[in-house]
Amino acid sequence: MSAVATAIVGTAAVSYYASDKAADKAAAASQSAASTAAGSQAEALAYLKETEALPQELREGALTQLGGLYGIEGYDESQQQAMIDRSIASPLYQSIMGGQEAGEEAIMRQQAATGGLRSGGTQAAMYDYNTQLQNQALLESYNQQLTGLSGLAQLPSMAPQIASGISGIGQTLSAGQIAAAQAQQVGTQQGLSNAMGIANLGVAAYGAGMFSDRRLKKDIEEAGEVNGHKWYKFTWNGVAEKLGLSGTTYGCMADEVYCKVNDAVILKDGFMFVLYGELGILEGGVA
Repeated sequence: MSAVATAIVGTAAVSYYASDKAADKAAAASQSAASTAAGSQAEALAYLKETEALPQELREGALTQLGGLYGIEGYDESQQQAMIDRSIASPLYQSIMGGQEAGEEAIMRQQAATGGLRSGGTQAAMYDYNTQLQNQALLESYNQQLTGLSGLAQLPSMAPQIASGISGIGQTLSAGQIAAAQAQQVGTQQGLSNAMGIANLGVAAYGAGMFSDRRLKKDIEEAGEVNGHKWYKFTWNGVAEKLGLSGTTYGCMADEVYCKVNDAVILKDGFMFVLYGELGILEGGVA
């Protein structure tokens, strides 16, 4: 290959690697940005879970107690007795029962005024009064607890926001991976396109053809497809160097081209040589 062609082909390789490296940086930047955003979302989610912990505990406890009161299986019956005990010990119960003595005195005065103080009616009136007072105090205090439990059971749940936060983190990371993959793909494709264009100039400088015999190549990697022919990146080996070929470049494999367009392959110095103009790869070439 001529010095001009060799220089141009070398430039093609440099262009490809530069574009590929830029694509890697763009992909890394996309993933880094997504990770940073996901980290912020994770912190917000952790705070949300922390603030939801107590309301959730209260809500679940209240629902469990209310469910037991309505006969849901698995309820500990001792909890109902505990509610009754708390009702009796509550300030409301004590406040209502605080009027017991005054009520009893009122009954005694009434019985004395009617002359029935020594009759059995006084004891009956006292019993009825105390029973009704205790029932009233217990019922009001018990209902107060039920109202409180109902309120706790209806505390708003942050479960939808938490679920959305978890989903959001996944979507952010996924979007970052997609963006990184797209950046990598675009960069690599652009680099390949640039390299192919520059390499074609090198081929053109060599007279619209190039040695493409596998026996002259090493480190062969498939890089894409041009006009229906597989396009490879490779490095000339020691045998090729004896023909004046060196460095890394791009091109087809002569044996593959021969299977499709045998007229595009000739022998030169004992090796297969591809006439790229015959493949329509070079401008002005015969398609």
